[in-house]
Amino acid sequence: MEKDFGYVQDVCAELETGKITSIIVPGEKKILNIFSNHNEIIINWDNIKCIGEDVILVEI
Repeated sequence: MEKDFGYVQDVCAELETGKITSIIVPGEKKILNIFSNHNEIIINWDNIKCIGEDVILVEI
């Protein structure tokens, strides 16, 4: 099953090592969430399988 989550909005990293721990992508848009900033999906770095020029493949 394929799903397009959109563009990476942000990344989380360990400050001591600089190692990326997760990426943040936009969640599904819903009418009731217009005023909410909590509509995002956090994908752990361990779930990232491949990074290419145009796509990041993840297992969720």
